[in-house]
Amino acid sequence: MKNISRQLAAFSLIEVLVSVSLFSVIILSTTQIFKMVIDSQRSAIATQNVQESLKYFLEVTGKEIRMAQKNAGDCPGIPDDEIYAVGSNAYGDTLTFKNYYQECVTYSLDQSGEEQRFVIQRDAISDFISPAKIRIDRLTFVLSGGAATTQPAVTLNLRAHALRQGEFKSQMDIQTTMTSRYYK
Repeated sequence: MKNISRQLAAFSLIEVLVSVSLFSVIILSTTQIFKMVIDSQRSAIATQNVQESLKYFLEVTGKEIRMAQKNAGDCPGIPDDEIYAVGSNAYGDTLTFKNYYQECVTYSLDQSGEEQRFVIQRDAISDFISPAKIRIDRLTFVLSGGAATTQPAVTLNLRAHALRQGEFKSQMDIQTTMTSRYYK
């Protein structure tokens, strides 16, 4: 009888190998699921950062574009009696117009180092408005309307991503159309 109880208390080598194999598979599966959750969270945070960083940029440009005035020869590069003019520079399109405060305004991209950022130039003063942690890869402006019977509209197309985020750079394409409120 002593011999039988000793055999029941011990594990065989095969049982130990099967147990260790199952334990390894479960641990590896759990680790992969945990990694996928962490990666998804990082991606969501990167997307949220890009959206929040561009929110101010879009508010400022939207307000200023809607309040644009007709040019009476004050701003070079804009035909007389027109509100907007689209040009280009080395980095993409430029939009020029006269704002509500009678300043000549130009929107464009400029680059410093690896940062390609949105620049607003009002008369002779220019300043970056997009944050340094966001790179704007593409900026285009499309004008529509503007004839005597239609209200002019500017469609802004933008592609941006967060810098220094590695695989979580969260590239984002934005398109919005704004019309001038100028009715005179």
